[in-house]
Formats: sequence, structure tokens, C-alpha cells
Amino acid sequence: MLFDGPTKGFESYKSLIVGLNTCRLAHALRENPIIREDWIKDFWNNASAKKGDTVIKSKVQNKELSVSEQDFRDVLLFGDAASDPVEYTKEKVVEVLNIMSYEGSYTPTTKKLLHP
Repeated sequence: MLFDGPTKGFESYKSLIVGLNTCRLAHALRENPIIREDWIKDFWNNASAKKGDTVIKSKVQNKELSVSEQDFRDVLLFGDAASDPVEYTKEKVVEVLNIMSYEGSYTPTTKKLLHP
């Protein structure tokens, strides 16, 4: 027999590959884009948005630009929609904070000190 079947750990490997292929960041992981740290710092150091704005306005290398949430979706090929939830209820936030071992009231919260 040429092939005896999957080796030990194959299912875990297969699961990892499926997970990576369905990840919203799969495009960035596969394409290995050039990332200019200085441009990113420049963008965030100059970024501004007013309440109610749908874009972030900034300057990168003295060039003005506006970036919307949809721009990020389009460029990074997240595969989601603008209608996907971007805000969560207070109850959902508290539930997740509890899972993450945070203590206190929402907001502010403090991280539990867990001994090694």
C-alpha cells in the first residue's frame, strides 16, 4: 500500500489550515504585503476624526488623505460587511471582560493578578 492514511496530528494540521484560510486576515498573511512602519506612525500621529465623521483624516509624508472603515475592508479583504456589529452591549462587554479575568465595574476595570 502506497499510503497508510493520515499521520498522527494530521487532523490538527488540517484544522489549522482551514482556520488560516477562513481568517479575516488571510489575505494579509498570504500576500506578505510591504509594511512601512514610518508611514503607519506618520498616519496615526497626524490622524483626526470628529464625532459623527465616517472617515479618519490624516497626513502621510505631507500628503493629505482620508480613510474610511470600508477602505480597510476593501484593501484587507476582510470578507465582512459594514452591517456587521462594531458596537456591543454593556452586558456583552462585561461578559467578555469576566472571561478575560478582569475585575471591577465597567468602566474602569482592572486586570486580575494571576500567579504563575
